[in-house]
Amino acid sequence: MEKLIAETYKNIGRNIRLFRVIEQMTQEKLASKSNLTSGYISQIECADLNKGMTCTAMIKIAEALDLPPCLLMSQKHCQNYLECLEKITEKVVNN
Repeated sequence: MEKLIAETYKNIGRNIRLFRVIEQMTQEKLASKSNLTSGYISQIECADLNKGMTCTAMIKIAEALDLPPCLLMSQKHCQNYLECLEKITEKVVNN
């Protein structure tokens, strides 16, 4: 169970970083938009949290990235993940 929890936090951190970078957003900008600290964002992205993150923090981050919160937990093989990634990439390219 502990391994699953650790892997889930790593996956969330990777997804947050991925979508933040796609949106060309710094950790500081994401922190500001989500009303969290940049240090906390960094810890989440590195899966370096002793007690994990709160659902509230995940929702705030998802809103700041204009994503559904469930996408932050998605695995790369998930169809919704791939579709959302394609839409976000298309949005960035078209801007």
